[in-house]
Amino acid sequence: MMKSTTKTLIAAGLLSASVMAEAGLSANIGAMSDYYFRGVDQTTGASMMGGVDYEADNGIYVGLWAADLSDDDVEYDIYGGYAGEAGDISYSLGYTGYFYTESDVDFHELNLNLGYSFFNLEVTLGTEDQPSGTTEADYSFVGLTGEYEGAYLTYGTFGKDYDGDYVELGYGLTYEGLDMNLAYINPDDTLGNADTVTFSISKSFDF
Repeated sequence: MMKSTTKTLIAAGLLSASVMAEAGLSANIGAMSDYYFRGVDQTTGASMMGGVDYEADNGIYVGLWAADLSDDDVEYDIYGGYAGEAGDISYSLGYTGYFYTESDVDFHELNLNLGYSFFNLEVTLGTEDQPSGTTEADYSFVGLTGEYEGAYLTYGTFGKDYDGDYVELGYGLTYEGLDMNLAYINPDDTLGNADTVTFSISKSFDF
């Protein structure tokens, strides 16, 4: 069963998507009716979130993203890597670290994303680390997303010391400069969450 301490984050796939299409600095701010990540509920209610990203002309990117969780806990994610294209294939390879103000447990991941046409594949290898610096668990995550004109379908599954999978069906659009997304999330019993519908809204700014 996936450990309850995995109350992590924003998806590595979403992180790679948040990297700017053009070189430069950008910021984003938003809210989600219930913060889910990889089929796992991170909060007991709505969450505010935001971040800052920078991408260089050579494809190297770095960023910081944060979200408020339950019980005055704040998650903050630090990430960086390289994104590029080879013909019709887009790709990114990077690191993501997940940290919490009210928890000494943190998570470290290597993330690979490959995109072609309507499809994106995410492959992640991660560790759950304790305050002593020892590794509590090693895990993997594989997610496959198909997207067409704003509608998308994602299947994700965990491996190694974690277990569980989920399906997410959603639709996103941009209206008056606001990015909005409605999603239905169906985790299996191993992830310990009921089916849910979430709504998110965000705004990005270029500098």
